[in-house]
Amino acid sequence: MAVKEKKRKASAQDGERPAKKAQTNTVKVKHVSGADDAQPVVAHSPGVFLPSDLNFDAYSKKGSGRSSLLLHSSSHPTIDHLATESKTTSVADKHTKHYIAVFDPSSNKLSVIPAKKMTVRSSVRQAAPDESADTSDAEAQLSQPASSSRAALTEAFGTKKSRKAVASMAENRLLARAEDDDPLSTAILSSIKEEDAPVLSAAADRSNKPLPPADLTTDEIKDVYPLSVLVHPGPAHTTLSQMRIQPWIDRISASKEINSRFRYVAHRVKPLTALHIDQQNEHTLLPLQLLHYITILLELYVYVSRLPPRRTIPQPEKWPESTISDTHLGSAFLSKLLHAFFPNSLPTAHARTLLTTTILALTLHIPPPKWTPGADVNVLVTEPSDIGLDLALQPAEVGKYYRELGCRMETLTDNELTKYGWEKVGKGKKATDEDGAGGVKKPRFAKLRFPVEFPKISAGRPSRR
Repeated sequence: MAVKEKKRKASAQDGERPAKKAQTNTVKVKHVSGADDAQPVVAHSPGVFLPSDLNFDAYSKKGSGRSSLLLHSSSHPTIDHLATESKTTSVADKHTKHYIAVFDPSSNKLSVIPAKKMTVRSSVRQAAPDESADTSDAEAQLSQPASSSRAALTEAFGTKKSRKAVASMAENRLLARAEDDDPLSTAILSSIKEEDAPVLSAAADRSNKPLPPADLTTDEIKDVYPLSVLVHPGPAHTTLSQMRIQPWIDRISASKEINSRFRYVAHRVKPLTALHIDQQNEHTLLPLQLLHYITILLELYVYVSRLPPRRTIPQPEKWPESTISDTHLGSAFLSKLLHAFFPNSLPTAHARTLLTTTILALTLHIPPPKWTPGADVNVLVTEPSDIGLDLALQPAEVGKYYRELGCRMETLTDNELTKYGWEKVGKGKKATDEDGAGGVKKPRFAKLRFPVEFPKISAGRPSRR
């Protein structure tokens, strides 16, 4: 059998010489890890732009066989910068090391040096006492504790809980400054990225919740949830003027009952209509208009709750005839009302909850059975059992929504029940510790009064040690 020989490549000497010369330069790599050598750092500052001319002073703390590095800079006129060693947040980062390579072209040496990862935090420096101020002011300023120094020590060597408390105090002090031209506030805000600015908002924890916006700057309790944010489409007075209450007036004038499919409306329309017939003013007209508007929102809530959550809500022209009882409202009005709560025309849980909380906020504007039209009030009170049944919600859910609106769920005393005109309810229920002497369970009422307090955000279950 003949064996086939493999072809051999021609030697480099027989062929042409390559056009490029081979590199003959060599680079010596040296790993520097001695304790006496200067160790660089890799610093980062999340959310803050650091000036390029910052000069840091280094401090070291040794203990338990390991050292911790601390860098501090006060070169900025109003802000102190503090850099501490970053702690690992995951198992993957635990075994990650950082290095810095320095190349010397004169000697062709590349030095690889291990570097520490550090995080730079910024804090507003405490203002020095003004020499031109009075002696009493100077003594008061000197008597104040050095909060910035304490905050720096806490940030460097404190626990996670103490660092979080110091950060919250600093944000509260910054947000409490009313002057727009405050130099300290301007300095710290100028170093924050635009996308991180909403974190400093006082209402940031409620912005993502399906709740109507609350006005916490007002001095009137009824303006905490103004009608401009509860009545859609705007303006509110135009929408409320389209609410037809004349049929109610005609039936009460003829001594006839007003029938309604909703308990909340049926139990309140008669006394409000009778009072409006007696006085005929704007103070008695507004509650009737709001009650008619609540009726429309409840009808919309019932219709949307029966639709599949992933199917688009049809246009009002395709709704069943019995969906909205007021046939005088046109399709354009209902389309705008639908878009206000369901902008994507999808009955999502978030949108339905917003409709629910808006209805509950509107009930705070409906006066109790006994009230004086036009009188100033310092608390808004409502009884939530009827509206809870109309919305098909459990009492615990209704109470939770009212607390999210800033209300307090409390029982009323006998004097308050007489003042507001509510009769005692709850007969036949099992007595508890909060029951009266007669063994009747007292109902809880939703109260909105100053100061308006919202539920605190839970930090979750504590981690096991």
